[in-house]
Amino acid sequence: MIIAMVAALALQDITASGGVAVENVPQIGIATRHARCIVRRIGVAPQDDAARAEAVDNAVKTCRAYIESDHAQGRFKLGDRVVSAGWWKRMERVLDAVESDVSNAVVSPSQYKVIWQLPDGGRVDAYNAPDPLTTVRLLTVPL
Repeated sequence: MIIAMVAALALQDITASGGVAVENVPQIGIATRHARCIVRRIGVAPQDDAARAEAVDNAVKTCRAYIESDHAQGRFKLGDRVVSAGWWKRMERVLDAVESDVSNAVVSPSQYKVIWQLPDGGRVDAYNAPDPLTTVRLLTVPL
């Protein structure tokens, strides 16, 4: 059992995406939800490269439209105020990086998930960190 767990962790190290660093606490949740939306929409990535690329592209477009709609409806707030245009521009750069990273990580016919790499290098399932965080690195890994 221990050998299987070590092998799985080693495989994650080899197949993990480059990751996206998110260093703004409110952005961590938004970026994580966006990445998870994309991998869930993809489901099990198709075997064929063209079909896989199309599935990724469709997932990215659908999830981006969803998050942009949430923003347009004023659902993202800092405290009790809707986020400013400048804050959202920075968030859009993070979302672009997430989309690029997930797209680059989905390279085989597998199902994927998003995990957090903690500042100390440890890896946990998203939203499963032991302490409040100020920064994480989002990684897309095959199941």
